Amino acid sequence: MQKYCKNIVVQAEDIDENGHVNNLRYMQWFVDIAVEHSDKLGVGFITLQDINRTWMAKEHHISYKLSAFEGDELELCTWVESVKAVQSVRKYELKNSVTNKVVCEGSTNWVFVDFTTFRPQKIPKELIERYL
Repeated sequence: MQKYCKNIVVQAEDIDENGHVNNLRYMQWFVDIAVEHSDKLGVGFITLQDINRTWMAKEHHISYKLSAFEGDELELCTWVESVKAVQSVRKYELKNSVTNKVVCEGSTNWVFVDFTTFRPQKIPKELIERYL
């Protein structure tokens, strides 16, 4: 398991009508870091496009623990927890960098598919090795 982390400072545009980070922003951060992690491992969109494959989300789960507010410094981490024949579960954890408390955590079940037909495809061994 290779953990990939990055720091985020909550901006005004991340805030919703309730004065804290919008729920959809957490989801966007999760997707963004998943893409960044794959790119860093050399198996990002362009590499997969060369073999006519891509990842599609099957389901997302987010558990909100605490609110985050404008100016908060956060640490977002992701890792691939498990890989099966055509699916992979990716985990996420977002902590307040100052208090070290978990703001939210989540997971996505990604399915490896043919880029043209969107039908599930077996995940190549070489790809699995890069993630794990």
